[in-house]
Amino acid sequence: MEVVQLKEVTKVFDGKTVLDRVNFNIEEGDIFGIIGQSGSGKSTLLNMIIGFYEPDEGKVLYQLDQNKKPREVHKHIQEIKKKFGFAAQISSFYPKLTIKENLFHFGKMYGIKTSVLKKNRENLLEFTELLDHKNKLAEHLSVGMQKRLDLSCSLIHKPKILLLDEPTADLDPVLQKEILYIIKQANKQGITVIIASHHLNDIEHICNKVALIHKGKISTWGTVEEVKKPYLQKDGAIHLRAGKHHQAMIEHVKRLPVRRIIDKGDSLVLYSPEIQETLYQLVDLIRREKITLEDLDIKKPSLQDIFESIVQEKETMY
Repeated sequence: MEVVQLKEVTKVFDGKTVLDRVNFNIEEGDIFGIIGQSGSGKSTLLNMIIGFYEPDEGKVLYQLDQNKKPREVHKHIQEIKKKFGFAAQISSFYPKLTIKENLFHFGKMYGIKTSVLKKNRENLLEFTELLDHKNKLAEHLSVGMQKRLDLSCSLIHKPKILLLDEPTADLDPVLQKEILYIIKQANKQGITVIIASHHLNDIEHICNKVALIHKGKISTWGTVEEVKKPYLQKDGAIHLRAGKHHQAMIEHVKRLPVRRIIDKGDSLVLYSPEIQETLYQLVDLIRREKITLEDLDIKKPSLQDIFESIVQEKETMY
């Protein structure tokens, strides 16, 4: 079931088009990543889905019951508040309240009965590993704990859909993994998750579907495999070590069809838009120059590589 549908969604602020005819669908159970640079329209897109902004053109639809027709988000804000959860990039908890007080406050805002709220709170404290810290003031928490508190506040009412804006921003790699683990566990409990982020490595590892947005337009969207497929036979990186032939190899590979060459001192990385052709020419070069390689490895493009390629292609069009 498609729980969220965007159809030709356009949003304009002060005469500037921030979102331009955006189309994609999010299915129940997805972890859906919205990828883009700062200022590309990611946060505006989340605000449209949650109903904070009304589209100037097009429709943002949601459907949580297959027996009911899709409805426009901005026309049913009260239901959206009950069924959607949202954690902004900037923390929304109250620093002068403890963890358990924050959760109780947000639960009451959602209109949850006290008996149900206390049970939800205890479950969440255990789920996010905040139980031992429940009486600490939010302002005294570590950055990682504050992120977990933010997530807890957005989950206190057991939403069907959870929207997260840059959930791993400003976190070290260990804390990033902790937050991503909590998100995955929430998804396993039946929550559809929508993440806006520029941390593409995180997105690639946690999301099953992505939409790449650039200057307010969706460049491509679909499963991670579908988005990457057109680039897997072309773009890629060749990692090689030529030992004593290292310096000579640098001059040789400049004649190959490569986009970029990185010299790492004891190895080279060749980025090519036509990986197979580059590899054929490299093999021919090695035979001709009688060079012995110590190591050769071919790596397929990551989501980060693909996004950079798309952005570069789009930039030439403006």
